Amino acid sequence: LATKTTNMATTTISLAAASVALLFTSSLLVSAYDNGAPYSSLPPLGWSSWVALGPGAEHPIFDFCDEASVMAAADAFVSSGMYDAGYRHFHLDDCWAGGRDENGNVYPEKDHFPNGMKPVVDYVHSKGMVFGLYTCGGTYTCVGKRPGSKDHWQSDANSYASWGVDWVKMDWCNSAPQDPKMTYPIMGHALNTSGRKIHFNMCEWGKENPWEWGDKCAQSWRQGGDHTGTWDSTKSVIQTSASIPPEYSGRPYGWNDMDMLETGNYAQAAHANGKEGTMTAIEYKTEFSMWAIAASPLVVTTPIMNCTSAPSPVPPMDPCKVSLVQKQSVANCVLNQSFGCYANGSMYTTNGCRGVFNCNNQQNISCNVDGDGVHVCPCGPPGKVTCTPALTDLQKEILFNTDVIAINQDVTPQGRPIVSGDISVWARFLSNGSVGIALYNEDDNAKMIGFDFATLGKMNPPPVPSTSKWTSNTMATVRDLWTHTNNGTAQGKIENTTVLPHQAIMLLLTPTSF
Repeated sequence: LATKTTNMATTTISLAAASVALLFTSSLLVSAYDNGAPYSSLPPLGWSSWVALGPGAEHPIFDFCDEASVMAAADAFVSSGMYDAGYRHFHLDDCWAGGRDENGNVYPEKDHFPNGMKPVVDYVHSKGMVFGLYTCGGTYTCVGKRPGSKDHWQSDANSYASWGVDWVKMDWCNSAPQDPKMTYPIMGHALNTSGRKIHFNMCEWGKENPWEWGDKCAQSWRQGGDHTGTWDSTKSVIQTSASIPPEYSGRPYGWNDMDMLETGNYAQAAHANGKEGTMTAIEYKTEFSMWAIAASPLVVTTPIMNCTSAPSPVPPMDPCKVSLVQKQSVANCVLNQSFGCYANGSMYTTNGCRGVFNCNNQQNISCNVDGDGVHVCPCGPPGKVTCTPALTDLQKEILFNTDVIAINQDVTPQGRPIVSGDISVWARFLSNGSVGIALYNEDDNAKMIGFDFATLGKMNPPPVPSTSKWTSNTMATVRDLWTHTNNGTAQGKIENTTVLPHQAIMLLLTPTSF
């Protein structure tokens, strides 16, 4: 027996299977951009701040982060069980950049990261995770007009490296008239010459078929537009994955990225692109299943902690008083329209107003919070904020399903429909000789789905050299990866099975004889 170590765990496979894995991965590794970035040879497993963080004890705000919330989230990442389940990537999205100094070097928002970015990165590293940051290939980022990396490629890459960043996503807003095929390689080269091994995630929304050229300059690339927590969005992303030609399958250090998972997001999360998560439990399981079998990075964006604040030491005042001292936002600050106060010793801002205020006889109170919605600030020193890990039972059931994760965490070509033009049955051949299967129903009505093993053997092009061994005579054990049950041995086929609307039934087939 030979032992193979993955990001998830150590698994034992036969020497024969290991030889097969080496045969079909050796040619792929030649073209993939293997720069040794940590936890990147397999699809990254992780978390993103996109809809997950808020200031203090406030509800999460779309694309918000600050030093306190990031460090608390790093603690929750570990204590919630994500680390034990194999997740290692910890990413900040479009929430952190503040400006550029006189030499053009980027720096984080000074009020949100008063000690700079490096202490935050070091703290995340101390928990055993890798740290990711967002940038944009345009003049400004997609949210909040933060500085983009256009014409600052090497200086930004050097800054990220000096902070200890391990993963960089580059978006494509405000980028005209640049050509992504010319620009992304420039940033890829800058990161690769920064002195640090950094995973580069391209995000030009699949406009120029990045699967055809991305592996020369990046380790992963978005296959399409933003994913949100709705069924229409999820179904569309799965359809896009199915349409990628097999010859451009994901490979070690070169993965087609279906975008962030929205697993279990409802009202507790900020709304991605203004859309609240509305999917059912079945649909969220399908999301995770199809991302997994397609060998997409599994990076979830969701609140992973609940935070509460002790009362402010400032006594209440009725009627309350508040006045603007200095506006710090582009938006106007108008009393009782975009800012005001409460009798309980706090004030609020809304409609983009940010600034310094006098409040309830307390001078120069900062209420400078980005993001949509109403933001509450204490009229004085804030009370102590305490955060505890918080994932719902549904999220734990899905995100910690190591049976499904194991389908994702392999070096083999990504899963795809076994019959071109029919997305109801997907297969991913694994390096230990087993095959992951998804019986997928995108329709609004239940349907019967099954398949013959001979159809696996006729996949063209074959995913692995041993594909053709699967015939109508093949015997294979069957494991259901959501019920976690071993369901006997099948000969030659999987019988027609009822698949509910929007459901994916995940199976693991392990051949016992051909």
